[in-house]
Amino acid sequence: MTSLTLNQLKILAAQVGLSLVSVASADALAEERAHLETWQEQGWAAEMKFMERPSELLTTPAQLLPSVKSVVVVAVSYERTPRPDLIPGHGRIARYAWGKDYHKVLRRRLELLLDVVQSHMGHPIEYRVFADSVPLLERALARRSGLGFIGKNTMAIIPKEGSFFFLGELLWNLDIELSSEPSSSPASCGSCSNCLAGCPTGAFVKERVLDAGRCISYLTIEKRSALSYQEREWIGEWLFGCDICQEVCPFNIVPLKKRLTAQVPELGRDSGVGPTVSLERVLCMRSDDEYRDHFQGTAVMRAKRSGLARNAAVVAANTHAEDLFPLLKEVAKGDPSPLVRQHSVWASAVMASRMGEGAVAEVQTLLDRAARDSDYAVREEVVTLRTQLRKFA
Repeated sequence: MTSLTLNQLKILAAQVGLSLVSVASADALAEERAHLETWQEQGWAAEMKFMERPSELLTTPAQLLPSVKSVVVVAVSYERTPRPDLIPGHGRIARYAWGKDYHKVLRRRLELLLDVVQSHMGHPIEYRVFADSVPLLERALARRSGLGFIGKNTMAIIPKEGSFFFLGELLWNLDIELSSEPSSSPASCGSCSNCLAGCPTGAFVKERVLDAGRCISYLTIEKRSALSYQEREWIGEWLFGCDICQEVCPFNIVPLKKRLTAQVPELGRDSGVGPTVSLERVLCMRSDDEYRDHFQGTAVMRAKRSGLARNAAVVAANTHAEDLFPLLKEVAKGDPSPLVRQHSVWASAVMASRMGEGAVAEVQTLLDRAARDSDYAVREEVVTLRTQLRKFA
């Protein structure tokens, strides 16, 4: 057997728990390549060097598997329940990261599908499996396959399902017989612009164009350097990621109202970190080993210890978590990461400015110490604080 029908593929996929399956041609994404190149030239990838790779690589499946004949695109929904009220002393986690690391969960399902298909075909297949592991434009492939469309917030949207799902791809040298060529979903955002208006940082340059440098998800996950004062304000209570542009989308209203659980149990809140994480717990971690022991197997690993602790200090200040003031002072003095010390000095000063003269005096001493820190950025933070906050001048 040298080919498979789409209906046969869907039946086999259902055996491994994959219900949203479609197929796209393996042709290069010419239109998307031009769009990507413009986006790259404008510098909207910020510090994400992996998104600055040659556009041909990101838009040509044959670059990843020369023998590819078709691309299987699957969608797996994660938890679609309203986010709970924020617990004092906690930071918010984007819904996609509540459970186990989706890269591993989705890849495992795709490999199970491959095993079932190879058994059905009776011979091995050349393939490559991807679950957000290479910068292949998977949303464009989902649109080409007819699985859904790309919304104004740049997210792939499946009518009646919304956008709270992961995409995975299986590139293989197998023909899929279609009753007709798949076409892009006729659905669209119409005149709705809730996501554009709802983004608190104005990250959307225009419809379907995102300036990553202004996106809360980028700032809390991908940005490795210090956050500017504006960026610290922007992240608000988000410790890792952001869901705002999806929560305001009408296509997600029904799934959220129905409080739909994750399609695969491992992606639900009970299998991972859940909707919020204790800021104290993060700030008390002093080594990468501690961080790994706590977050291993979850998508939160992506931020690294220094990044998440940086975020935790900022969120503590933003959410008026004054109970953490003593801890922040200790972190500012002794954390091994200059990045974490820098943001903890700032958070301590912001808190003290709201707490009264006793706290201000404590931070004056802290600033004197930080002014002699071995790291230049920490010392410069002190200079800026003394300029910006009159109480410390």
